[in-house]
Amino acid sequence: GKPKENTDFLPYDGDGFKLQIPSKWNPSKEVEFPGQVLRYEDNFDSNSSVSVIITPTDKKSITDYGSPEQFLSQVDFLLGKQAYAGKTEAEGGFDPDVVATANILESATPVIGGKQYYFLSVLTRTADGDEGGKHQLITAAVKDGKLYICKAQAGDKRWF
Repeated sequence: GKPKENTDFLPYDGDGFKLQIPSKWNPSKEVEFPGQVLRYEDNFDSNSSVSVIITPTDKKSITDYGSPEQFLSQVDFLLGKQAYAGKTEAEGGFDPDVVATANILESATPVIGGKQYYFLSVLTRTADGDEGGKHQLITAAVKDGKLYICKAQAGDKRWF
């Protein structure tokens, strides 16, 4: 018979964006961010998910936000906020009174199809261990007065 086609990913065509979603992931009704139009998560590990966020912007290009690092500081809600504000000891590599950290591992500014994108790879960790942290891949672009952000994340166990 005919050779089996790749079924690891399923195409998704959204309003102004396209992406490939792992075939074993399910749509999620959880809304993490304002402007979120899509969220899928891993059946076996809810730390692993992909979200698409579309918000209005007055910027004409992603570069109007500054560098990729400056852009990230303007959308840092994507990384989660430190909710605990109490006093803590310095331990596990964290400063006193800090229970979360985010490190940019990589950034790039590719031009694809004539459109400027920002790409960031970020590792977030919390003082409680959180299984080694979460790896976050963030891709963003501006088109027609809208900021498009795709954020995929996986816990350390799934990353390696």
